[in-house]
Amino acid sequence: MDPGEPRRGDRGAVPAVIALASLVLVISVFLPWYTADVAPPFAPEASSGWDASLLARAAFATGVLCLIASGLLWLDTRGYIPLDADLARAFAWGCLALSVAATALVAWRLVRPPGPAEFLARDVGLFIAQAAAIVALVTSIGAVRPRNQ
Repeated sequence: MDPGEPRRGDRGAVPAVIALASLVLVISVFLPWYTADVAPPFAPEASSGWDASLLARAAFATGVLCLIASGLLWLDTRGYIPLDADLARAFAWGCLALSVAATALVAWRLVRPPGPAEFLARDVGLFIAQAAAIVALVTSIGAVRPRNQ
């Protein structure tokens, strides 16, 4: 190990937090994102993100990829799979890019629901997905920041 190279354990629990947030994002795509906001004689039906929007499916894909990358980082941190420092850095930057994309995709659907938007109310799954994407983003920033030796 190069003396200037950070030790494996320096990342701490960061990859585990990214993986957990990514898992919550993946699961939340199948929770209700929108509910029809209709008059009482009609039954309001909830629609999951997967059913409502192609952007939610893209957020699902970014969440799965981020889960895989952060899982590999976590396995490296625990010493189960020794990764080269450059590869670990690439996975950390990949997590950051994927979490930025997931945050933007979910935020777009939070701000602009699919049409006809005047009849849709936002539901809990959308807010859970946005919170998970933001947690993954903030934690990924911690994963790529330079370490002081």
